[in-house]
Amino acid sequence: MLQTAWKSALAHKARLALTSVAILLGVAFVSGSFVFTDTIQARFESLFSDVYAGTDASVRGVAAEFGGDVRTEFPAVPQTVVTAVSALPEVAEAAGYIQGFGQIIDADGKPVGGMGPPTYVYSWVESPALNPFRITDGNGRAPTASGELVVDAATAQTAALSVGDRVSVQFASGTESFQLVGIVSFGDSNNLAGATIATITFADAQRILGLDGQVTFVDVVGVDSVSQDALVDSIAAVLPPSAEVVTGDQLTAEAISGFTDGLGFLSTALLGFAGVAVFVGAFIIFNTFRIVVAQRTRELALLRAVGASPRQVVTVVLTEALTVAVIASALGVLAGIGFAQLIKAAMGAVGFGPPDGPLTIEPRTFVIGMAVGILVTLAAALVPALHAARVPPVAAMQSSAGVRPARPVRTLLRVGILAVGAASVGFGLLTDRLLVTSLGAVVAVIAVLLLAPVLTRPVTWTVGRPIPGAVGLLARQNTARDPRRTSATASALTIGIALVVFTAIFAASTKDSIASSLDEAFPADLVVAPSNMYMAITPAAAEAVAAVPEVGVVSALRAGAAQIDGVDATVTAFNADTIEAVYTPGADVALATVGDGLLVQRTLVDEGAVAVGDTMTVAFPTGKSAALQVVGSFRDTTLGSYAVTGSTWDRLGGSSDAVTMLIGLAPGVGFQAGRTAVEKALAGFPSLTVNSVSDQIAAATAQVDAFLVLFTALLAMALFIAVLGIANTLALSIVERTREIGLLRAVGLSRRQVRAMITSEAVVTAVFGALLGSLLGVALGWVVVTAFAAEGLSSFSIPVLQVLLWLAVSALAGVIAAALPARKAARLDVLEAIAYE
Repeated sequence: MLQTAWKSALAHKARLALTSVAILLGVAFVSGSFVFTDTIQARFESLFSDVYAGTDASVRGVAAEFGGDVRTEFPAVPQTVVTAVSALPEVAEAAGYIQGFGQIIDADGKPVGGMGPPTYVYSWVESPALNPFRITDGNGRAPTASGELVVDAATAQTAALSVGDRVSVQFASGTESFQLVGIVSFGDSNNLAGATIATITFADAQRILGLDGQVTFVDVVGVDSVSQDALVDSIAAVLPPSAEVVTGDQLTAEAISGFTDGLGFLSTALLGFAGVAVFVGAFIIFNTFRIVVAQRTRELALLRAVGASPRQVVTVVLTEALTVAVIASALGVLAGIGFAQLIKAAMGAVGFGPPDGPLTIEPRTFVIGMAVGILVTLAAALVPALHAARVPPVAAMQSSAGVRPARPVRTLLRVGILAVGAASVGFGLLTDRLLVTSLGAVVAVIAVLLLAPVLTRPVTWTVGRPIPGAVGLLARQNTARDPRRTSATASALTIGIALVVFTAIFAASTKDSIASSLDEAFPADLVVAPSNMYMAITPAAAEAVAAVPEVGVVSALRAGAAQIDGVDATVTAFNADTIEAVYTPGADVALATVGDGLLVQRTLVDEGAVAVGDTMTVAFPTGKSAALQVVGSFRDTTLGSYAVTGSTWDRLGGSSDAVTMLIGLAPGVGFQAGRTAVEKALAGFPSLTVNSVSDQIAAATAQVDAFLVLFTALLAMALFIAVLGIANTLALSIVERTREIGLLRAVGLSRRQVRAMITSEAVVTAVFGALLGSLLGVALGWVVVTAFAAEGLSSFSIPVLQVLLWLAVSALAGVIAAALPARKAARLDVLEAIAYE
């Protein structure tokens, strides 16, 4: 029987080629995701192991329980710690240095980086053993005097900087100009996952970052005879309570984790899309083997007639599937390696890539890739195989097994499943239970796919009606002849289009919600915000704007970490005297009357987490706390979850830096004149941007559009697999209908009409799948937008033009999928086709 299975597989190479491609692409997605993840891990392990190879221990400030200093990632420690640690007999060398935030400004006055990887400033470390930076020959020298600077090679290339240039760097305290004297590498790499690095003298770093008499880190090299753990124990004994010490191994592990976790979301997303591709491919595999089994009814019946058992028949079908799965999965793993290289190159192009180096291919990648391809293929082929085992020997004497009639009981059961799913969605939305809503939506989608055969006849007949003449009639009859086959063929496309339309609706609804919220909440003429997430608006910048004659009102929003009744949270501070002139948060009390009270986000009140009149303890990182009464709530999410007045903020020791500055122009001042005046006043703060509310909306919607493009591009793989499924089904149907096509040719149907008939069938099938997918996408979009209405998704928007475009793309995909099968059908020899059995 195994020999029979092998011969069957090898005798139908073309029939199974398209099925192999579906498996290959799904496995490529899975294996590529693992290769990319393993490469990130390996490259950062290699990089940081080299960088910290000479560091046996590192001293740093004890991180605050919550919150922190925007100037550094860790709180500073007294510089005297360097002296105390250096005096220990277990220490061979110790060097203190400073790490903080600063943003390089290019020659055009534009900030480099900042809205992704961090923008670091370091003090230069004189010790070669403890300095992670390397200056190669021809790239200048280290900074030795005040006003000198070195930058990393990747940033120098991005900003077109050369040794000798004057370079401005934006700090929290303002902008300073430096002479570029060197270009450094980070270990053996020119790039640190997109981070920009500016290195200056130790004295400049202390002065600019306001850390006189302090350092942020003390790196230590121990004597050869002392282990890292013993070195840490001896250092800990001389440290003040505000400092802690970790081993060099722990420091390396933390650095690796910090960068790999930051890119880990991409691996998770890729595996999610891989799951979609594999799921869609499973539909094609199932449909292919179902059709193949139907076509081979007489062959399988003959096997039964000569003594083959049902188990042996199942073995024949599954062995054929296993043969295809092994070959396609192996090719898929190889394709996944190329896919990982493409991802790595794309991430590097936008500044988020891992350090340079070869791809890392673990044995696990081959095992998982092969396992996914083989198991999914065998699972999809199992039902057709079991159906083959039930073929009776008497079927060998019949010309065709025919089409199985619809069973009303099954249809009613599927309608019941749909009703249960819809009811669960409704119950979940009414009771705000996201898990129930999600499970109900999944059940409803499965029920719709199960009901697709019932919808096939009326929908395909309607869709195909515009196709004129006998060709259109034949196409409609052929697609409606076997509803189960047509719906199974269209199901893969249905899933792909549903996800694409859902993504488009989610994006459109998000953009509309953002635009509506900003338009309603911000009557301000201008909004000033940092272009760098690691920077803030200093009081000096706010004072510069307030002094502009064209400005009528300036109201700053400050924000920072706090604890509310012991739970970590973010608190926003507003100026009660000016806020209502430039901002409307939808509060149920006048902001000028809040006083020493606390405002909370309205969803917290609606969910019963807090009530107006409650008293909550608000604690700041400074150690100060206060019991504040909840005096009201607000709707807009710009204020976060909790808000207090500026006076309360100052009393609790909140930062004087702002995160946003809202500006109302003086009466009679035109918008452009006011904007120009504010920009001129902020010329010394190039990391700050001056925008109108419409600019803010455009920037936010641009980010949503980028998300839409990325997701659609990844989902395109699933759509491509779905199109292959249509082509596969048509190719198999040509074999099944060889005699029928020959008879049509004999009674006068031309080759051109045969091609048109096959193409029309593909178009009708594709449009049917796209219509069903569009309806599912719209329904899922509505459910998600409704479920997240409290989180800011206030508008439900259907991008009609995009949906119509995808319907047109689906029709075109049908034409492309039909090209080869239609050509094969048109070239059939009439006499041989008529005689075909």
